[in-house]
Amino acid sequence: MDRSTFLILMSGTAVGIVLGAGVAAWAQNAVAENAVAGDAVTAEEPTVLDVVTVSATRQDTAEDRMPASVTILPPERISPAALDPGAEIMRQSPTGNFVDLSRAGEAYATMRGVASLGSPLNSLDNTVGFSVDGVPSSLAGFAPVLMDVQQVEVLHGPQGTAFGRNAMAGGINVVTMPADGFAESRIDLETGSDGYSLVQAMTAGWLMADVLAGRAVVRWQNYDGDISNVITGGTEGGVELGAGRASLRFTPDETLTIDITGGYSRDERDNPAYLLYETPDFPVSASDTESYGRREIGHGTLTIEKVLEDLTLTAITGLQNIDIQNDGDFSDTLLYSSYLGLPPILDFVPEALFTNPDQDKIATGETERIFFQEFRANAPDGAGLQWVVGANYFRSDYEIHRDMQTLLFAVLNGTVDNDIDSETWAGFADVTIPLFESWSLSGGIRIAHDSQHLVGRFRGNGYPGTEDSFDQDGEFSDDYVTGRIALARQWGERVMTYASVAWGYASGGFERLTPYAAEGAESVPFRPARAETVEIGAKLGLLDWLRLDLGLFHNDVTDGQLASFDPDTIQIFFANQDYRSYGFEASLLAEPVRGLTFRAGAGFTETRQGETTADSAAAGAAKGNKVPMVPTWTVNLALDYRMPLGFAGLPGAFVVGADYQYVGSRQTDAANSAKLDPYTIVNARAGWQGEHLGFYAFGRDMLDSRPISFAAPFRDGVTGVYVGRGRMVGLGMNVKW
Repeated sequence: MDRSTFLILMSGTAVGIVLGAGVAAWAQNAVAENAVAGDAVTAEEPTVLDVVTVSATRQDTAEDRMPASVTILPPERISPAALDPGAEIMRQSPTGNFVDLSRAGEAYATMRGVASLGSPLNSLDNTVGFSVDGVPSSLAGFAPVLMDVQQVEVLHGPQGTAFGRNAMAGGINVVTMPADGFAESRIDLETGSDGYSLVQAMTAGWLMADVLAGRAVVRWQNYDGDISNVITGGTEGGVELGAGRASLRFTPDETLTIDITGGYSRDERDNPAYLLYETPDFPVSASDTESYGRREIGHGTLTIEKVLEDLTLTAITGLQNIDIQNDGDFSDTLLYSSYLGLPPILDFVPEALFTNPDQDKIATGETERIFFQEFRANAPDGAGLQWVVGANYFRSDYEIHRDMQTLLFAVLNGTVDNDIDSETWAGFADVTIPLFESWSLSGGIRIAHDSQHLVGRFRGNGYPGTEDSFDQDGEFSDDYVTGRIALARQWGERVMTYASVAWGYASGGFERLTPYAAEGAESVPFRPARAETVEIGAKLGLLDWLRLDLGLFHNDVTDGQLASFDPDTIQIFFANQDYRSYGFEASLLAEPVRGLTFRAGAGFTETRQGETTADSAAAGAAKGNKVPMVPTWTVNLALDYRMPLGFAGLPGAFVVGADYQYVGSRQTDAANSAKLDPYTIVNARAGWQGEHLGFYAFGRDMLDSRPISFAAPFRDGVTGVYVGRGRMVGLGMNVKW
């Protein structure tokens, strides 16, 4: 065992022991106090943690029996007031990070140090897969409006068998509430600072008794923004969204289930990009026009399940239509005056250079149509040998229109019209084989074929040094195999240990903007990336009400996809770069007394770039550098408590919740030009909940941390960043019947 592995093991063990011992001691005191006070929960009535079933692997599996690291988030952990569900998910997943580029459809996740080395190159260039009810989406549809969620499943490590390509860091599956006939209706209202408001309504029940069930939910939200604009005098960072989702379940008999789901969302934001981090009044925007971003997603899913005597057959058909518009001012006055060495006082900056609303503008429109079809067969529930075998087809038709007009850089002028059509055919299988009395061997494999076709069209606008027009037509295809193998041992009912090896894949293809077209040069396809992950872990049911999960991992990534740019010329570089990452994850779940739930997680990740090539060195990579936008440490703590007030002769219950999320320092780029400071998010909620009515107060980002999600160093002391919203406080109520 080398020194690094030893340190990782000792650190992970220490975190687990500290978390477990602390909660256990606190819980024992709480139970004793409740018993003395005559509370209904006594030492003779311990709580027992529920067993959570995970469906993301195409097999319904108890989470505590899965030989993998998994984070399960219940719906109360994804607050609508957060407005950024992707960030909420990743900050509560050990070793996870959410990177938001402040433009609609441009956000991605990192996990365990496996990440894009720069910004994603097209809508399919991600390392963390994302799906809703088993239907995959792309980066253009990542982190949509989440409504009526049953749970969010975050699987750590390569998920090539179930998710396929571009899930070599992990996978996220959102499970929505099914239309199961349970009758309920609910209205939620919230109002808060900076113009925040929410209206949401949901209803569900039988449409035809025991045959046809329905469920529907609608939401509207608004937020005015909290970033001052020193040029226009207004504020930026606002959000307005509307969304709806409806589902039907048809069950003509006990063996056949047909689910039909459809939904639509429209999310509009005016998030500013590239704010000057070093300005004394940060964050302020100095854009001469308000940025605008809009994403509309329409989706539909048909799922048919037939239960036979010896197997279960499932067919899933999914359709998505994603429409995105981003309009913005490229040259923030504060940023570019500092970058070019001009006086930082706005009155001395030539108005025609930075504050002309007709100059330095980029408008981008994107559409993506996604079709997904899967057929699979599963072993019957409870069978000694659990298996799944299937095949699926994924198609993405992506189009982008980009109109650029700037004074500063030649490559940011002209019009780009590109089409990228992508297809993936795949077959997969996964099996778990019992060995002896307490051992099991499991493994999965996926064999797939990718193809991608680019049609690129560039038209110049007369800017000196650029082409009048340039067209290109390119093809890329690849065959590959991903999979995993794991050996697990069950030590009684409460303890399981496992070791696994998994292989992941991130597809190659074409960069969506074809930035060399203005110079009359074709964009060559970037190579696919591959990852090999070794993991050992343990799932420890320390008590009926306390569970601790620990995992150690090591990733070797070959040909990680690297993108960078030269701020002096905005020249973009593409290359492939090897890197590795290693670390540990620890998570704890405790319910020491009925109504009280405590969650904790910690992750440590160390990354190192490997040997460079001439291309990757030109793009800023260097042996020994860290992978960008990967936090060294992540920590999350969450407490939810519900205390019935019957002992005081009052109806309902007092409810309180709080969570703490820490994201450690991250490097900004492959060259490690700058390091982002750690940040901490603290949220809280308290109120009263009755059978039909509830009231509460809430606070988001109580420390006003303003997380920085992405940064680009232009030169020493001049950094352009994308910043999140600050503190929000408000009141809410709900009505249920």
